[in-house]
Amino acid sequence: MKIKGMAHRGYPVKYPENTISAFKAAYELGFTHLELDVQLSKDGVAIIMHDTTVDRMTDARGRVKDFTFDELRDLKVGGKEIIPTLEEALQYAKNKMIVSIELKQQGDLYDGLEAETLKVIEKTGMMDQVYVNSFDHFAIIKMRELSDEVELGLIQPGATPAVFPLMKEIKAKYLSVKVEFLTDAFVEMCETRGIQIIAWPINHTWQFKKVSRYPSIISTTDHLETFKERFLALNNEI
Repeated sequence: MKIKGMAHRGYPVKYPENTISAFKAAYELGFTHLELDVQLSKDGVAIIMHDTTVDRMTDARGRVKDFTFDELRDLKVGGKEIIPTLEEALQYAKNKMIVSIELKQQGDLYDGLEAETLKVIEKTGMMDQVYVNSFDHFAIIKMRELSDEVELGLIQPGATPAVFPLMKEIKAKYLSVKVEFLTDAFVEMCETRGIQIIAWPINHTWQFKKVSRYPSIISTTDHLETFKERFLALNNEI
């Protein structure tokens, strides 16, 4: 059975996050959606990493944008994994999972991040299997300026209808919201507008129970096997 859920950075509890091994684990567990984070190397290659520095995930120090792709490729994530490119990640996920691509843009931190991301999506033939989102809503506006075809989403901590006009203007379908802020009224407002809510994080029992009240929501989780057990039990599969 497919597990309707978003694998956050792959399977970060058991594998180095945002690596092909973590993505593979998520797919093998049956997850329908995969979330990953994209940034640019110094020489403009779209690579997969969450933090804007390499400090936490490697034994090096410094900003991602200050390393060339070859230099990043020499680093090891979690001591053993290479940093994948967006192209490699999408090639792996093709015809397997829907991919949520989060642009790790912060103002003008990455010149050309949006254009390079779109280029890779088109090159890999993944336009109908991805959506692009970000906390930086200006980056998503730019994505729409670059393409009428790409699916878009916004990320925000709280649940507010203030984003609805912008979402309508740029034809954004996905809205990521922290689970604490979900209410019956907000979920209904999104559903009537055709907005797909992505809730995060769904790692604890109370969080799973809350989102289970809303079948339309896609849950983002780090604890994939635990989520799978709860999902199967909820759907009377075990």
